Amino acid sequence: MRRAKPTMSTSPTVGYWSWRGRAQSIRLLLKYAGIQFTDKRYANPKDWQSEKFTLGLDFPNIPYYIDGDLKLTQSMAIMRYLGEKHGLSATADPLRAVQDMAEQQLQDVLQGFLGIMFGPGDGEAKPPAYITGTLEPQLDLLAKFLADKQWLTGDQLSYVDFHAYELLDKLRLYAPESVAKHPTIGQYLDRFEALPAIKAYMSSDEFKSWPVFGARAKWGGK
Repeated sequence: MRRAKPTMSTSPTVGYWSWRGRAQSIRLLLKYAGIQFTDKRYANPKDWQSEKFTLGLDFPNIPYYIDGDLKLTQSMAIMRYLGEKHGLSATADPLRAVQDMAEQQLQDVLQGFLGIMFGPGDGEAKPPAYITGTLEPQLDLLAKFLADKQWLTGDQLSYVDFHAYELLDKLRLYAPESVAKHPTIGQYLDRFEALPAIKAYMSSDEFKSWPVFGARAKWGGK
């Protein structure tokens, strides 16, 4: 039995905490696509818990994306959907396979970073073993992968580039010396920030570059 096509609203809603976290790449993509949306930001867990089970989400969590009857959670599911919807996704192999590979590699980098930020105990925010032993080799691989490409899949911007920009910009704030070793990455970030819609958003009062994470994080919180 086929599901009915969901009804879309004129202004979708993105719900997340008041910091960048996992929602910023979604915000960037929507701004690039010229979509007017409600940027719902929860200041504290109490505010979120009061709405969590009232929104009709199949798997209540944040970030969430609501557009009429369409209600999504899981940040990468939202990104993939928006990429396909707004022409920011590879449509055929081999580029689609390369896009998927790049997405998953970025997820590996992100999970390692989050493990340091939110790991148990009172460990260091910037442990040298992580920066030199894990992060810098990961940045080496990403720089080699980018090489002389304009975007991760070549000449066409994709949703994965929004994910990549947000992660790499966080890492640039966190470990600037490590990222600065790779001019290729710096040039990639500059190209992204120069996109007219992104430049306009980052120059507006809507854009918040800090905090990166919430107060529980070992770095980047309030």
